[in-house]
Amino acid sequence: MIKLEKPDIDVESIITDCIANLTKQPILTHINASQPTIVLKSEKYNELAEKGQLGTLETHTIVEGGATKDDMVWLYDNKFVADGGRKYYDKIKSIPKYSKCPFCGVGTVSTLDHYLPKTKYPTYAVTPVNLIACCADCNKKKKSEISETRNNEFIHPYYDDFNDEVWLKVKIVFDEEIIFSFYVEKPNTWEQEKYERAKNHLKKLQLNKLYVAHCGEEFSEYGYTAKGLYKRGGEELVREDLICRIEERRRVTKNNWRAALYEGLLESQDFFDKYLMS
Repeated sequence: MIKLEKPDIDVESIITDCIANLTKQPILTHINASQPTIVLKSEKYNELAEKGQLGTLETHTIVEGGATKDDMVWLYDNKFVADGGRKYYDKIKSIPKYSKCPFCGVGTVSTLDHYLPKTKYPTYAVTPVNLIACCADCNKKKKSEISETRNNEFIHPYYDDFNDEVWLKVKIVFDEEIIFSFYVEKPNTWEQEKYERAKNHLKKLQLNKLYVAHCGEEFSEYGYTAKGLYKRGGEELVREDLICRIEERRRVTKNNWRAALYEGLLESQDFFDKYLMS
């Protein structure tokens, strides 16, 4: 949900440094033979991603030239993460500002995710634009899933701009207990496909559950502030405060759970009539 700058790293340099002290056979022979293909395919990946056509890539177990799925997974795990390629791993991991996970906007970056799973698309196991810094929870929930249609594709932080409009909303019910429910509201400027992708992203990463878990503490703290403002200046002063909070939180990204929460309160008359007056 947070757009990132693409890593300024070329895959050829990564492979060269990863195999610089590699002697293990037949992996070394396989990787050397497949390196030109990996470089060309990585360039094609970028072209397809720019057009929203990554779904046209087919799953495979062998990279042209001879490298196997196991070879590429071994290269990533043993040479990219832990040896000659570690400097590239760390550089990609440092891309998100404030170490915020771009998939959820809440978790702290702790790993790299393969947008196209390395076990299904081994050609791109060390392709920089296929590696996305994220939190452990999103990495786990995303798993090795393959999207069958464009509508079901996860938001790609390097290529998709979902910060063009406000779409993350929350419904708040004030009853015996306060119930929060986050959802996607379709902006008028969006095509149906983009709307479906946003809904899918929210659902598959279980972001409603994540955001609701944070809402309890945030609302509990703000409730005391709001009631104090209400006593001093009534509904108007509370509304002014909510508007300021919304604007502050949308300066960096339009769609974050805190901004949605405060907007939900602003738009809820029950918040003013039931909660503040209780």
